[in-house]
Formats: sequence, C-alpha cells, structure tokens
Amino acid sequence: MKAKRVLSLSLAAIMVAMSMLGCSQTDTASSTAEGGDTASAAGDATSGGEEGASGTPEVSHDEEVTFEIYDVAANFQGEQVGWFGKVLKDELNVKLNIIAPQVSGDANSLYQTRTSSGNLGDIVILDNADMLDCVDSGLIMNIADVVYSFGNLNEYQEQIDQFNQGMGVGDEGGIYAIPCNMNNNGPTAFVGETVASAPRVPWDYYVGVGAPEMKTTDDLLNMLKDMMEKYPTNSNGDPAYAISMWPDWDGESIANANLIAQWYGCMPYGAILQTTENTIIPLTDDEGGYKKALDFLFKANQMGLVDPDSATQDWTTVCETKMKQKRVYLFWYNWQNGFWNTPSHGESRENYMYVPVEELHYYQQSDSYYGDGRVWGVGSSVDDNKKLRIVEFLDWLASPEGLQYQHSSLEGFIYTVNDDGTYTLTQEGQDRFTASIEVPEEYGGGFWSDGNDQINQWIVGSAAKNPLTGEPYDPSLWASTIEMNKTATTNEWIEMFGAENEVKYMEAHDEVTMLPNINIPLPSDDTDIALIRSQCGDLISDTSWKMVFAADQAAYDQLWTDLKTQLEGLGWDQLVEYDTEKYQPVVDAKIAAME
Repeated sequence: MKAKRVLSLSLAAIMVAMSMLGCSQTDTASSTAEGGDTASAAGDATSGGEEGASGTPEVSHDEEVTFEIYDVAANFQGEQVGWFGKVLKDELNVKLNIIAPQVSGDANSLYQTRTSSGNLGDIVILDNADMLDCVDSGLIMNIADVVYSFGNLNEYQEQIDQFNQGMGVGDEGGIYAIPCNMNNNGPTAFVGETVASAPRVPWDYYVGVGAPEMKTTDDLLNMLKDMMEKYPTNSNGDPAYAISMWPDWDGESIANANLIAQWYGCMPYGAILQTTENTIIPLTDDEGGYKKALDFLFKANQMGLVDPDSATQDWTTVCETKMKQKRVYLFWYNWQNGFWNTPSHGESRENYMYVPVEELHYYQQSDSYYGDGRVWGVGSSVDDNKKLRIVEFLDWLASPEGLQYQHSSLEGFIYTVNDDGTYTLTQEGQDRFTASIEVPEEYGGGFWSDGNDQINQWIVGSAAKNPLTGEPYDPSLWASTIEMNKTATTNEWIEMFGAENEVKYMEAHDEVTMLPNINIPLPSDDTDIALIRSQCGDLISDTSWKMVFAADQAAYDQLWTDLKTQLEGLGWDQLVEYDTEKYQPVVDAKIAAME
C-alpha cells in the first residue's frame, strides 16, 4: 500500500515540478544575499528561544552543542576536527559527531539497531526511500515551524516544498526532509566542463603513443595497451595498470561498471537501466550499458590491462597508493582528475584529459536543481532548543558564507579575493587534493584533507551560483581557475580537438544527451522485494567480477547465461517489474521537462 501511495503522490509532484520549470531565476542572487544577512543577524543574537524583532528566532550560542549526524554519504566516522571543525565552533559553537554506516563494518545492522532504538541521530542524511520509512516510523521531526525562519533555506523553498509534497506530507504543512545538492541555476542547467563519466588518460602518455584517433572502445583498449607497454611503471618504478577498480562501493552491481555504463547511454538504477531515449530496460539486457561495460572490462583484462588487485582492494588503497601515484592510466569518474591534475602537471603535459571515442554517447544529467536522491532530516528525539540550533546550522550550511567554506574552503589560505570580488586559488588551493597541505594554526592546524568537511554531503551543491562572485562555488569552475588550468596540456588538447572542454566537444559532435535531473521521493522495498533485491544483487556483483576475470570468451559467455538463469529463479522478473514501475515517474518527469 505504501509503495502505491508514494508513487501516486510522486506523480502529483511531477506536475508541480513541471509547472515550475519556466520560473525566472532573476531574483536568486538578491534573495541569497538577503538570506546571508539574516543568518548573520541571527548568529549575533544572544538570548534563546524567542523571536527577534525581525521575525528571526534568537539563538544563544553561549553553550557548546554537539550534533550527532547519521550520514550515509560519509567516508569518515567520529568528531569533525581541523579547519572545518574550527569554523563550526567559531561561527555557531557547534561540534559534529559523524556516524558513518559505510565505514562501520555492517551498515545494515547499524541502521537497524539505531532505528529500533528510536533515535537514528540528531541530524540524519539518508537516501530518499529510507527517509520515507523513517518519517512513517516517527523517527524524523516536522520542522515546518522553523525551517524558513533564518533566511537562507528560503531561497530553496520551491524545491524543499515540492519534495515534501511528493512524500505526502507537504500538503499537510509538514517539512520533514531537505534535499541534498540543490542549486539556484534552474531545473535544466548544466554548468560543468566535464561529464560524470568518460575516458580520461595522462596527456603525455596519450601523445607518447601517437594520440590515435579512436572510433571504438576496441581502439581505446589498444591505445591503453600501447600505453602500458611503453610506460609499464610510474616514475618511481612502481607497476602501473590501465585500469584499477575497487569492490567496496558495490551494491546491486559493480559500481565501476555502472559508471562505464553511462558511456553507452545508460544509467543503472537497481534492476533497471534508464536510457538517453527515456526508456527503461532490465540491467541484464544483452544490449544494455551494464553488459557493454562488462564486455569492455573483460576485454581489458584479456589484454592484461586490469590491475589484478581490483576485486579485493578497497577504495582507500587504490586512491592513495595508485591513483595519486600515477599508477592507473584510465580514469572515468570526473573527480578522479583531482588526484593528479595540477597546474604544474599541466605545464609538464601530465594532466589527465578526456579522449574522444566516436562510438560512445554519454548519459549526463543536468545539475541537481531539485536535489540528488538523498535528504537531510532532524531526529524526532531532539528537544526544542536543540531543534532550533540544528535548523540554524542547516540554514547556515545553505548560506553563501557556509557554502563558501564547504565548497571553496578558507579565504586567505586556499583562495584569495580579486579586485572584482571573484576568487583565485592559491598554490595550497591548487594542491589541496594531491598533496598533504598543512593548515596554519590560526585556521585550525593539522592537514587540510583531515580537516575538510567530513559530512561529505551538501544541502546546496557546488554548481550553485555564489551571489557574492556571480560564479559557481566550485573552484574548478571559477574563471581564474579555468584560465589557470590552460596549461601546455589544455592548450594542446584544445588545438587537437577544437573545443573549449570535453562537454563542448561532446555537444558539438552529438556525443552526449543532457537529461533533466528529477528528484522524486520513491518507495522503499517491502520485505519480499528487499529479499529478492539482496539475493539478486549479491549474485550480480559476484558474477560480474567473475566475468571480468573469466579465463576466456566461452567462460565469460557461460557466466552471463548462467547469471540470467539463476536470477530468474530468485524472482528477477518480479524485481525488474517493480523497479520499472518505481522509476517510470522519473522518466515521465524527464520527458515532460524536455518538451
């Protein structure tokens, strides 16, 4: 019953969302700036619990308060320390204790234990479906009475209200959830220079093997083979591989294969794939992007291109000991570039750059105006005083000041302010992801990476426009950074491919489809579906890894055939039908937005 209720409400939310697609964004900058002023005024208040003359609740910061955050996005567990911890202490007299299920050892057990106790956390960050369950279970508090009291979340009221209406609570005046990664650019905007997933390789090595034109992924693999043969190690003599993966991010399928599936115009969601044609097909479709991704990885391993540790190593290992050491030659996540690319590497022609493969057509969603599939909530067990402090904190996170810290980091250390009010990265800012940057004591001390925002999730994403600069909060999209990054590498790339960046190239060559990013509350699995999903997911992930490392083509094909047969016995067709019905409202909303 709950699934049908949520889906019907979601369909109503689609109509609300579509009616707003043409809304003007002309007032966003001024409203954000006003919100920042309001938040500052609240921050200066000293008495607690009463409403100030301006209508903003007055909050006392005399007493330090600790917020326990249950956070499905966090890769760190414990107290937020370092420079961001100091910012929160100085601005709001707040400390954070992060509970991270994905690093706890048993995420499901932790979730069940804490929900059973009736206290998941003071603040929770959950996937949409889990939030629906927690609202229904009374674990999440209604914050409608204060959510828009401090001035900054008001700018995102359209998105917040629409999401809560989709959950079936907004029409009743309830606000239980705040979407993650909203922006103020409009529902169909995309401001990035890179797509989420595409082939990227070290430019010096690509040129070193002749910078071949590539029509197919077989050409890409042959180029990578040439690269490994010519450059078998990094500069330290450590062995390198074209491809290295990690299994600890896997869910119902191989996470890395899911990203490569986007090369073939498909986005995996559970048991199904959404395509650039706005259709839904099973994950196991022989012509679908997931199977093509496995084909690619199998061929790569047959050619000796895949790191043999891929099926057993964890993310931290591959990141620290291989990606940051130039021991992996093919990146696909766009943020992987940050582990190596610097201006100095750019000048020496070593930066990782996108390389076109003619047959590929990429699935790319617009910036997440309505949010991205996760939400923030306030635990129902907090008292009124803590509730007010929490909402003030959430509002600050959505303020220009808070967003500058979260996305741009520390003024004077990581970036400086130009005469025109825009920002420029310092040398420390340029190196913050690739080197151990020590932070001066005045900013909190320690290393920058250790003190970075460990919540690893944002109410407002970095693509949003900063009203103080007129540019996105994301430092990689600042005009100064773009100009700074025009090194020998980028100049050669631009000359060779005749485009400003990879997105412009893809658009010019009709190699990408931009799809509206729709955020609709979706139902969680009932007990029967959850069991089917768990059993099928385990089988798909396990078999997929075996397929990548299969001895030969015959063994690979047999594993795929056996997988589909075994899935049928586990209720796969029922799961595909369920996920098709579940995600059809999302597809319908995308179609409506594109008309």
